[in-house]
Amino acid sequence: MRSRRLATMLALALAGMSAPMFTFAAGPEGKPASSAAASASAGKPTDKPAADAGPTDGGLGPVDGSALPPGHPPVGDELPPGHPNVGDELPPGHPNVGADPHGDAHGADDGHGHGQRGGFFEAPPDTAADDPSLPAGSIVVTIKDADDRPIANAAAVISILESNVAKGDSRKRKPIEMDANGTARLDGLGVGASTSYRISTTRGAGTYVSMPFNLSDKAGKRVVLHAYEASSNVEDVLVGVQAFVFISLREDALSVEHMFNVFNIGKTAWVPDANGAKVTMPEGYKAFNTSDAMTDVKFVEGKDNEASLVGTLGPGQNEANFRYHVPLDGTERQTFRIALPPRVGEVRVFSEAGKTMGLDVAGFPAAQKQRGRDGRKLWITARQAAQGERGIRMLDITITGLPTPGPGRWIAVLCAMGALAIAGVYVGKQKNDPATIDEGRNDLRNDLIEAREALLGEFVMLEKAHRKGDIGPKTYARLRLALLDALARIESRIDEIRGVQAERRRQARTARAGAHDEGGAS
Repeated sequence: MRSRRLATMLALALAGMSAPMFTFAAGPEGKPASSAAASASAGKPTDKPAADAGPTDGGLGPVDGSALPPGHPPVGDELPPGHPNVGDELPPGHPNVGADPHGDAHGADDGHGHGQRGGFFEAPPDTAADDPSLPAGSIVVTIKDADDRPIANAAAVISILESNVAKGDSRKRKPIEMDANGTARLDGLGVGASTSYRISTTRGAGTYVSMPFNLSDKAGKRVVLHAYEASSNVEDVLVGVQAFVFISLREDALSVEHMFNVFNIGKTAWVPDANGAKVTMPEGYKAFNTSDAMTDVKFVEGKDNEASLVGTLGPGQNEANFRYHVPLDGTERQTFRIALPPRVGEVRVFSEAGKTMGLDVAGFPAAQKQRGRDGRKLWITARQAAQGERGIRMLDITITGLPTPGPGRWIAVLCAMGALAIAGVYVGKQKNDPATIDEGRNDLRNDLIEAREALLGEFVMLEKAHRKGDIGPKTYARLRLALLDALARIESRIDEIRGVQAERRRQARTARAGAHDEGGAS
């Protein structure tokens, strides 16, 4: 009962953080832009015209992205009316037990510059700031806990990356001896843009890493990194997940990209174990790929069509994404199933909106068509977990209006293969039995000519489709090579038949000439 209520509270908390759920901005390829990239550009003016809002039926907002960075779920300071207060019901021993369950809607400071906002833990920031009181080439590192208190004798490591055009990159890792105040000083380090540093520390099962930084030749740096208690049990942590799925059409497959925002609103980091957070991909998928991330949070490919979330998901927002291909089955309508990890409180599904393509997700509202910032049209649908629902665990996605191969090329290939088979039998028979030379000769030649003409027609259709962009370069090259091979084989058979016929006519002329000579001699 307790875990069910906790899951419900987290789903509702996620709903409160991400409403309104349809306000988003599409990235350069029409997909939701990553939050990290969006945050870097937030607040910068743009000279691009506002995107066409498109239809707004069903509560869909305009694709303007004005309120938030592209692709970012809005994070509100207050919970929606009637929301149960996070912290009312927590597992015994949870680090948030004893905290004010009602929090402060305006952010109650704990005296260290951070605190609870709307009942959610607000993580203190990790920093790497220049300090003119430190000499160039020096770093002072401090490791702190969730309450911004130094961790005595913490285990820490400094990673050094030296980039050299002539020699390439050089990487080093050195342990740091922290004192009883959770602090260490490093001197004599290289300065300039060619050398970058990262500080990492471990606490229990969790690993925490700073963003990379450089040292200037003007001052040293003070680096503060926070390490949290960690658990691999999802029931011990306050996490909620927002999932994005973007589907686009490739030459012979559907490209499916997943992006997950994992919101950790407690003081305990989540380190999923092998079975803690899995995505089950569709049967027959291929070309799994995950992007290089600045943190250890990512999805790794496993067995049984699964991808598992790994890494340390500390307080705040964590992101991970990956993509793969679902081969087209040659039909106009294709459905595939995706199983999601636990605690998914909201899912948004996007797909290209081509001339005929449509999107349907079982149990979701009807997809609405909108236009992204790049002008491309998209189908969009979304759903939030209902109160009492233990997260959204399954997606049955149907893409309609998919292009199917026309029958012409298969008819042509069948005609060609049939004619080649007949020709092979015919030619072999004629070589062994010249007396049957005239049997079926006209029918065979007609079959070969028809097959050749059909293949030439396919060549014309292929070139037109390629110029229109209906097929990509790989498919074009593959079909063109197959057609050339079939044509070459047909021409070879025709030449063989002509050779047999010519030889038969020569033999007939020789026989007639011999008979005439014998008659004259007699």
